[in-house]
Amino acid sequence: MKKKLILRVIGIGMFHAVLYLYIVPFVIYPKFGNNGFKFTIVVAIIISIAVLGTIFLETKNKRREK
Repeated sequence: MKKKLILRVIGIGMFHAVLYLYIVPFVIYPKFGNNGFKFTIVVAIIISIAVLGTIFLETKNKRREK
């Protein structure tokens, strides 16, 4: 369980690093401007919340099974 949790948190960190250090400044911002930047931030936050939500749902379901 802890290994999966650590991998997901590291995955989220890598996703945000690639997103904010490469995709946003070199791809999104020059093409779509400030609105594209804001949209990208919102989507990244929603994806992170969804991934973290699955972690909490898994722990909740495992508690019910025991």
